[in-house]
Amino acid sequence: MMPRPSLKRNALFNFVGSALPMIVSLVTVPLYLEHIGAARYGVLAIVWMLQGYFGYFDLGLSAATANRIAQLSDATPEERESVLWTALVLNAGFGVIGGLLLFALARVLLAQFHIDPSINAEVLAALPWMACSVPLATVAGVFSGALSGREQFGPLNTVQFTGMLIFQIVPLVTAIVKGPNLQYLIPAAILGSAASLMLMIAMVSAVFPLRFAGRPRRRLVKPLFSYGAWITVTNLASPLLETADRLLIGSMLGPQAVAWYQVPFNLAVRVRILPGVIARTLFPRLSALESANATELAASAVRGLAAVMTPMIVFGIFLMQPFLILWTGHEFASKAVSVGAIILAGVWINSLAYIPCSHLQAIGRPDIVARFHALELVPFIALLWWALHSFGLLGAAFAWSARCTVDALLLFAASRFGAKLARHLIAPALLVIAAPVATVLFPWPSWTNVAAWACLTGTAMAWSFATEPLVRARVLRAMSSMIQHTWRRA
Repeated sequence: MMPRPSLKRNALFNFVGSALPMIVSLVTVPLYLEHIGAARYGVLAIVWMLQGYFGYFDLGLSAATANRIAQLSDATPEERESVLWTALVLNAGFGVIGGLLLFALARVLLAQFHIDPSINAEVLAALPWMACSVPLATVAGVFSGALSGREQFGPLNTVQFTGMLIFQIVPLVTAIVKGPNLQYLIPAAILGSAASLMLMIAMVSAVFPLRFAGRPRRRLVKPLFSYGAWITVTNLASPLLETADRLLIGSMLGPQAVAWYQVPFNLAVRVRILPGVIARTLFPRLSALESANATELAASAVRGLAAVMTPMIVFGIFLMQPFLILWTGHEFASKAVSVGAIILAGVWINSLAYIPCSHLQAIGRPDIVARFHALELVPFIALLWWALHSFGLLGAAFAWSARCTVDALLLFAASRFGAKLARHLIAPALLVIAAPVATVLFPWPSWTNVAAWACLTGTAMAWSFATEPLVRARVLRAMSSMIQHTWRRA
């Protein structure tokens, strides 16, 4: 039996693996714009978006692989490998189908974006390469799921980050050497993906490890496919729930209103990197545990996450206005600040919902999550349409946060964490609700705003320290270390 890796170490690996790509993007985007221009970079982004959509031909089998392999943590290598090879055969087939559909439909899809004819010709010349990207992605997803199921997040994030670097840098180098023609840049990116897949296979062979003891088994097809199908429903519904607000704002209020909404929205949702890391880290462990133990671990994770997120969100709600004024100017900030505060309040409950969502999927009930998301679509869009007509951008922000609240309540109820946890979250919920109200009653800059900021943030921190001794101990340890360092330097 292989010893289980530390959850703290896995979370660190996943956090670094999530944060580093954002840093790379900050560096590479200006270089792309300089060497291929905004028009070609925009088209390249459209191509990557289309490839991402056709990546849904994974049909949730990557997650199904991770879930099943985690459940077989104490089983024989032959059983684990049979899951891997079965999922690999299925995903390779689905990837080929997706690639052929992308090749057949790409001309029609690209025509919707009104691309310059000369640039469009460059993309069409690279269509066979674009089609090849789909099976590469679906096959890589299975190997990624295998490493995740074994909780090998260090090797997994190392390979994924290396692959992301290759995918970003190879086309950039190609543009510098051969010029900005997308006919060469797109194949360069796909060849980078193929190289990344080779690295992934080598890592799985060494770490999983692959001993070629098992083979594909027909009896595994149904459970893998049925699990993956529900994950696919979630993967299709979630982007619609996330982007419907901006689509309706653009059609009803115009592009400028989208900017007033999009900027604070992007700032607010950045904090979801933390719950995302925790959910990703916990998923294989929750999959491997007995139901009662998994519920206990997930509930404990919610309490810990609430202790961290509540002071962060309350502080961020007050920080939103001065930050936007400094970053975008008074005129833009006056339109965007209230939107940001309301979205941040929704982000708080949405962040906590990551845990019951991961818990339900881990214990073999992805159907519950998928049904909730599918059922939320029509009521959310109806609420959003009414709120936009009645209250403008603030209505859209309220609708988004209300949908997150309903979704979280449904997921918590289905997870059956108990009334004790629900009572535990009442106090932080009231603090999060009070913060945007205070920013409206006491606008920046004023001494009353600073006083409300200090009072509510201090109360949130006091609640966090009182309810989670581990958080208190770590903060006090960090403060002690900073004081000692400052004292030595003095």
